[in-house]
Amino acid sequence: MHTLFAALSMPFPPTNGHRLRTWGLLRALADDGHEIALVAFADPEEIDDENPELLNVCRSVERIPTPGASGGMGAALRGRARALFSSYPYGAWRFRSPQFVDAVARRLEWEQFDLLICDGIYNIHNLPSDLRVPVALNKDDVAHVIVRRYLAFERHPLRWLYGQLEARKIRAWERRACASVATTLVCSEVDRAILRRLCPAAPMPIVPNTVDTEFYAPAGQPEPLTVLFQGGMDWHPNRDAVEFFAAAILPSLRRLVPGVTFRVAGRSPDEQFRRRLAAVPGLEFTGTVPDMRTEIARATVCVVPLRIGSGTRLKILEAGAMGKAIVSTRVGAEGLDFRHGEEILLADKPDGFAQGVAALLRDAPRRSSLGLAARQRVQKEYSYPALQAAVREALHKLVRTV
Repeated sequence: MHTLFAALSMPFPPTNGHRLRTWGLLRALADDGHEIALVAFADPEEIDDENPELLNVCRSVERIPTPGASGGMGAALRGRARALFSSYPYGAWRFRSPQFVDAVARRLEWEQFDLLICDGIYNIHNLPSDLRVPVALNKDDVAHVIVRRYLAFERHPLRWLYGQLEARKIRAWERRACASVATTLVCSEVDRAILRRLCPAAPMPIVPNTVDTEFYAPAGQPEPLTVLFQGGMDWHPNRDAVEFFAAAILPSLRRLVPGVTFRVAGRSPDEQFRRRLAAVPGLEFTGTVPDMRTEIARATVCVVPLRIGSGTRLKILEAGAMGKAIVSTRVGAEGLDFRHGEEILLADKPDGFAQGVAALLRDAPRRSSLGLAARQRVQKEYSYPALQAAVREALHKLVRTV
């Protein structure tokens, strides 16, 4: 098939979960022989990047400046104020781009495409209104669920009220987006069940998040008593997870196992966040790392203390592929078919979470068996061949129905 892929961000290098999913989809399409033309938002430093790896997968790549990428906090606040008096959620305003619309329309005019893949609900209104090609919507989460979970921990009354309004707008936008396309590619049965309550008749094949189990292979020896959380600190759910672990779990864990180090690996937080946690004993930030596999290999135990989120967590798949023992909240492991006590430990309460991590730190054979089972689960259900098969099946069903 000749496919036009309209992406919310450059998929390579795959430096976060969204980019990892997009990069996996592009590779799966290319490896099955599909021709891909990519139109993608790009940050200022990415506009002139030649990116040969991407050109090995896509026949052509067109970069569109990400709206507001250089506007800073002021631009974001102005955008939220404008969205407040609109039926559009903030994300729809943020990613609205006439330049993107023109780029997609020009491609469709010049070439004959069999399929258009729209990356995310906030790119829907960057597509021309007179489309004559079936559209598949790529969904790696359920956006209104993320906001609802955020509101459960928001104590500021004005932010809570704003969030309630935004959640309703996002829910309506998600319903409209899923209803307007030929098919929606969801990443788990959990997400599909939620979205089907919004759009009962909409086709929603599962295309799981996956990792390359050859790239993420067990390596090296762990450092003693090192507990790792991996994730960009520019994403609020990750910051909340770090604060939750540092305040509610780490003190108990250090009493149970003195000398524990809690390492946070990923894009650096802002200075205010860093200063707030600077005095926490045993916590250290790595900042941006060139290869996350190095940090995972150094970890004794990997933790995912997420309280906010949707979709499925690639950080669990990466750690599992590298044979690491993992302790997670149920939200953190949501949508993944990992069995508690066999391939992962699940705990939502701080004391139970601390006890689970402490038990694994003390028990090397248990860590080894849990990590081996996690890798086997990833190889079976969340490796690249599983993604290829799911994409192939989803496109086969789409072709039969259009």
